[in-house]
Order: sequence, then structure tokens, then C-alpha cells
Amino acid sequence: MDEHSRGASERTEMATVHLICGLPGAGKTTYATGLQADLNSVLFSLDRWLVTLHGRYSLATVGHEEHTRRVLACRALMWDVAAEFLRRSVDVILDDGFFFRRDRMRHVDFASTAGASARIHFVNTPIRVIRSRLRERNASLPPHNFEIDPETLTGFLGLFETPTEDEGAEMVVTCDPTQLADGRPTGSRKHDGV
Repeated sequence: MDEHSRGASERTEMATVHLICGLPGAGKTTYATGLQADLNSVLFSLDRWLVTLHGRYSLATVGHEEHTRRVLACRALMWDVAAEFLRRSVDVILDDGFFFRRDRMRHVDFASTAGASARIHFVNTPIRVIRSRLRERNASLPPHNFEIDPETLTGFLGLFETPTEDEGAEMVVTCDPTQLADGRPTGSRKHDGV
């Protein structure tokens, strides 16, 4: 057996798409990066794709409709590549936010079509921590982040649908990953709802 064939046969279990869900400033990217290191997987970050393709912008400047168009276009591009990894039995992490149940369930269906399982990771960080973190982040914005002002966060709070057990995927609820001693993600699998 040559090296290429041996590598393909070593990993035959079903790949998993990990949907990272939570509000801006919750610690999703920190969590996703730690998960990537633990799983030897591929990470796709929606904000990185949005900023790379469109530059930084504010919702007020481009409007909700244009922002939504950009998000959906980036998601489609990311999924095209992610699905190929899943078909090759490589786990994929989608650091997206997944505010809406319908979007999470759509990606669970996409995973199934690609022959993969899905796991929703809800980064459940207290809102007081998120507000504080966003103030700090906005003051010194990292390269692939958007400024989230208090009014925008309030709007997001009204939109966000907390994940539930009946969305077709295993659920992992985690605390704020930056509060952990070693910075590595930890979570509890929930079977009784969020």
C-alpha cells in the first residue's frame, strides 16, 4: 500500500462539522481556534472572509440587506470548500455565530448530505462580559473583526435564537473560553436543553 492510500484508509470514520454559535464578543473565535488545535481540523471564520472580501464596514453604512447578502455569499463559498473536506473525512469548524435556528438546521442538513455529522457548540457568555469585551475590542480592533457598538449588540440580542436540543445535531454548551485556566475549549454535552 502506498503512502497516499494508507493515509486515506487511516481515517474512515464520519467527519463532523462543528457549528460555533454565540453572540459577538462571546469568545467564539478563541473557542474555535482551540477546538481546531484539538481536532486537527479545518477552520472557516465568517468574519475573516467578510473582512477579506469586503473590507471592514458597519451595518449602518451598508444596510441590513447588503450585509445579509454578503454574509450569505460568504457562507456559500465557505460551505463549498468545507463540504469537500467533510467528504474527505476531515472535520470542519464553522466560526459563524449562527444566530438563527433555521441557519443551524440548514447546515446540519448540508452536513448530512455531505456524509458528515454535525455538532452545535454554543459559546454561552454572560452579556455583561460580552459588553465589556466589545468595549475593549472596539478600542483596538483586531484585523478580522468588526466594530460592534452597544446599539448593534442590543439589536443582535433581539435576533439571537438560543440553540436547542431539537435542531438535529449534538449540542455542546461551553462557558467563555477565555475564562478557562489553559484557554482550551471545554464544554458539557447537554441532553436536557439549554
